[in-house]
Amino acid sequence: MQAIHHQAGNYFVTSKDSQADVSSYGIAIHYLPNPSNQNTRTLLGSYDLQLTKQGQGRMINRFKFNLKFFEGNKNLGTPGT
Repeated sequence: MQAIHHQAGNYFVTSKDSQADVSSYGIAIHYLPNPSNQNTRTLLGSYDLQLTKQGQGRMINRFKFNLKFFEGNKNLGTPGT
């Protein structure tokens, strides 16, 4: 990719004992000039994360992206596209 932009926001956190569940909205935009002139793809969805307390911090033990909408070149970055 020549340019990538990922953005997340509207975080919702629930915490209990040594575990925290986090959800947020997310968008990703990818750009790669190519011969097809279909140079971009946009993905819109949400993230689900689970964090576990480890020492003084937390470690991500689950990271899931839930795709809700896709637009653009689904083969962007695949050789020959």
